[in-house]
Amino acid sequence: MCTSIPVRIEDETGKFSPADLDELRNFITNELLSTQEELEWLDVIRIRNLEFGPFGYWTARFHFNPDNPDEIDSIAAVIVLNYFYLKTLKQLKKTLAHEYGHHWTLTYLAVNQGIVDYMKQRIPVEYYQLRGLNEQDYAHDYSKGWCNCDKEVIAEDYRVLFAPSPHNQEHRMVNQLDPPSDEIREYIRKLAEYEFD
Repeated sequence: MCTSIPVRIEDETGKFSPADLDELRNFITNELLSTQEELEWLDVIRIRNLEFGPFGYWTARFHFNPDNPDEIDSIAAVIVLNYFYLKTLKQLKKTLAHEYGHHWTLTYLAVNQGIVDYMKQRIPVEYYQLRGLNEQDYAHDYSKGWCNCDKEVIAEDYRVLFAPSPHNQEHRMVNQLDPPSDEIREYIRKLAEYEFD
């Protein structure tokens, strides 16, 4: 848990009070698995009213050190939450926990394991093995559907394992996968510690 980095939230809908936005900030820093490091990489959370589209999404720009092109020296990530579907703080928190799962897993995989082009590279084989995923049914992208994208599985695992109740209920892939294990919890936690060679 981390409380020193303020999380910038822009409510483009004007539907949420400053106290609501503070509650979302506190949710990330005090209730989710978070550290100062990846909070610094989160540029902003935006609440938008996007007719249709996803409930939320995460995106990031990686800046590389000009003297060492393999080294990421900064990240600017954005999480968007879609008010079109998410009208309450409870709904926002559940989706935010999933999107923060993308932020935690994909930024640490980029920085510590060199998986920068995350929609063209699989999650490491260790995760596939621990999670019981096979390469025939799961993909690095959405070519086999949302539920069969490895990035969505690991983001849901993060939400279920690290968000407080009731935001950790109903893993969306539970009909095809067992609930994530303690080994998956440790794998996700240790992504922040792994050193890329």
